[in-house]
Amino acid sequence: MMRPSGIAIIALLFFSSCGNRSSVSYIDEQGSVSPLWGAQRFSVEEYQGIVTLKIINPWQDAEGSEFTYYLVRHDVSLPDSLKGRQVIRVPVKRIVCMSTTHIAMLKALGAEETIVGISGTSLVYDHDIRSAVSAGKIPDVGYENNLDKEMIVSLRPDFLMAYGVSPSSAEYLRKLGEMGVTVMYNADYLEEHPLARCEWIKVFGLLTGRETKADSIYESVSRNYLGLADTLRQLDEDEHPAVLLGAPWEDVWYVSPSNSFTARLLYDAGGKYIFSDLIAPNSVPYSTEAVFNRATEAEIWLNPGSATSLSNIRLADYRLAQLPVFKTGRIYNNNRRVIEGGGNDFWESAVVHPDILLRDMASILHTGLFPGYSPVYYRILK
Repeated sequence: MMRPSGIAIIALLFFSSCGNRSSVSYIDEQGSVSPLWGAQRFSVEEYQGIVTLKIINPWQDAEGSEFTYYLVRHDVSLPDSLKGRQVIRVPVKRIVCMSTTHIAMLKALGAEETIVGISGTSLVYDHDIRSAVSAGKIPDVGYENNLDKEMIVSLRPDFLMAYGVSPSSAEYLRKLGEMGVTVMYNADYLEEHPLARCEWIKVFGLLTGRETKADSIYESVSRNYLGLADTLRQLDEDEHPAVLLGAPWEDVWYVSPSNSFTARLLYDAGGKYIFSDLIAPNSVPYSTEAVFNRATEAEIWLNPGSATSLSNIRLADYRLAQLPVFKTGRIYNNNRRVIEGGGNDFWESAVVHPDILLRDMASILHTGLFPGYSPVYYRILK
């Protein structure tokens, strides 16, 4: 049974103060409980050497959906009660990854050798993984409905880790299951808090036999994140700059709600979100004009779509160049670490480093507090 350490208790208190966040766990009177300190989309329980891993609501609007996997060590006999269930023998040796975040977590654990297939290899940022792809050691298995199912079967994976599925697009996963491939759902991208998203490293720790290392990484990241967030909460209200997020696409601006991952990060970094009153399960479409009316108060603009320069923004919509924040030039995007082909490390390793993300954002909002600091994932647009 995993027991919460001091930092775990601090984290739990912190989450409890953030929108009534609660710890997720499953209790068995005869088993042990593994409390989670923030993640809402998975739970872990261990009993007599068998780990029950439940993935909860793994896609948007999937309320009431739950998938259970039984992790059984290779040296443990499979009980009759688990025959016909989703059983994964651990530690696993062969994984097909459908997201770059899965790659990042395995790399952080030193378990990248388990990766035998990737969906979208051109979007991978990590140099070592790209080298393995170039050497023909890791093939690209395709995307969703265009997956090379025969190739996946030939790779003999212990499981394929999927994400972003929905009832309408999960047909390819069902077919893979019929072909004998175990599919495990991953909902890290749906976690609202940066630390909750990072906590999914514990799932990978359980799967690869690196539970202790996963816990150590998470505790270190939590300590760094919570310590900095606590310091920034001491700032006076007038020291919280107003921030605009995102950018329009064909005159539609998908606005992140205040309970989203990015807005949570912004709040912890000591920023004031101009849509702090917007609460929704997903991004909300607004007209560019409607956002423009609020954006006039913004002092800083973050994550303006795919823009790599101020001219990109001006060409996308000339009205945006009239915003006060455009004229002051305090516009930053999360594409500092991008390679040819489109791989962006923000969408890869940042999931394991929310503490660095927080420091990046805080250094942008409060430059005087971080003299000499150079953001890892963010850069100013010119």
